[in-house]
Amino acid sequence: MPTYSHDLTITPRIRVGTETLGDGSVQTDCISAVVCIAKCTDTDTGEVASTDPWVSLDLSSLTADDYVALDALTGLPQRAIDQLTAWGEEQQAGLEAQLQARASAPKEQTAPWSASNA
Repeated sequence: MPTYSHDLTITPRIRVGTETLGDGSVQTDCISAVVCIAKCTDTDTGEVASTDPWVSLDLSSLTADDYVALDALTGLPQRAIDQLTAWGEEQQAGLEAQLQARASAPKEQTAPWSASNA
């Protein structure tokens, strides 16, 4: 049975725009998505599977009182980090499945009768 390690990197690449929050308020320079890298490593073989999409943030529960101007932020708000961490956990089974599929997939190799093996 393979052993896997999982890593999540929340990058500083953010998508910013005018967004409508859950209370109907419209905020400018609001972070709506972040590029995250979810990585799974088979610790026995060193094989790696990863994904690095834009992950959208759910703004539906936020109100104008929750909003902090982009220039005033010193990092992502904890609620965003929690959402992105949950996304990373949701990716784990799929990445493990990719590694398992690779382990049993046909592999390309040079035929033993080719001139390069002579």
